[in-house]
Amino acid sequence: MKIIIIFISIILCFLGCQRDECSYNSSESCDRSSLVVIHPNSRDLFKFILRPDTFSDYKNLNVNAVKSVPSQGEIEWVGNNVIVKYPSSGECYLKIANYVDTTWRDLEFWAYRREVIGIKFDPYSYQKQKIYDESAYLLDNSKNYSRYDLWADDVHDAEWYLDTSEDNWIQVTKLDKNTKIAEGEFLLHFRIKTKITGTGETYSDKVNFRCGRFKAKIYER
Repeated sequence: MKIIIIFISIILCFLGCQRDECSYNSSESCDRSSLVVIHPNSRDLFKFILRPDTFSDYKNLNVNAVKSVPSQGEIEWVGNNVIVKYPSSGECYLKIANYVDTTWRDLEFWAYRREVIGIKFDPYSYQKQKIYDESAYLLDNSKNYSRYDLWADDVHDAEWYLDTSEDNWIQVTKLDKNTKIAEGEFLLHFRIKTKITGTGETYSDKVNFRCGRFKAKIYER
């Protein structure tokens, strides 16, 4: 009898997934080999790639995370990154970008379709730093914030703002003051800002980046 009940449960779950009614709850595991993709044709789960190392001053400085899209699945996510400090304000930003194509050589670094994440934070602090949305930063410039954007060349395709109902943070775990290379971890949850996109694509309302790891050079402008 127990076997029959289990069999019926499996069949019901399968039928539900066929009707796109199966929700997918990501685990807390950072094991990249256990990630599940439910909708392989999802635009949100398209894998962008890194710019070749020859385009940067330092090799092997990049970021990786698990990109999690509710009801669609998860993928391993990578990006080029750099930390920029602006002398006029003293603010520091971790800037992350990846690309749909890196076969070009003579075009601008921002050319082609790409994802961009910006995080304002203090790379010289080892404390876990809470991240807010951009509206909180505009009211109080001392607060850290983050945003996530999609671009198609110079067309702003889509924008997500930080989901403040979730836990969002960044933490530096290692800092070499001689080379000015910082390493750390982050967790970010985003909600889409508008359904109208520059290229007419439809994206998920929520996108999360968990198990984030970054290694970036700090540049002072």
